Amino acid sequence: MELPYSHKTNSVMKFFRPCLLFISIILFGWLLMSNINLINVAASLSEYEINSQVEKVNSFSEINSLKEFAIERINYIEVIRQRFSNNATIRIAVIVVLVLIQIVLYTTKVSHSKTLSKL
Repeated sequence: MELPYSHKTNSVMKFFRPCLLFISIILFGWLLMSNINLINVAASLSEYEINSQVEKVNSFSEINSLKEFAIERINYIEVIRQRFSNNATIRIAVIVVLVLIQIVLYTTKVSHSKTLSKL
């Protein structure tokens, strides 16, 4: 006994599942690439920058110049923190979408295979 609309459902699933899989692969690739950029591969360059900033702080003779420099660095750190926060929010949204896609793919595979076994 064939279920009503099972043929239409199967043909829609044959198109829908690969599309979801493709979107999922693209989003996983984006997550991978966006996180690779956060790896500190040039540790010596980072050390050089830190040492340069320390030398700059040590070179100040006036307290007002040092205060201005410190405030400027604090503002810069706040901007960077805000960017990381925004990027983290986007990554969380992408992960939620990926989880939903994987759930849909899993449930449609189960229902798709059940429909095929009834035929």
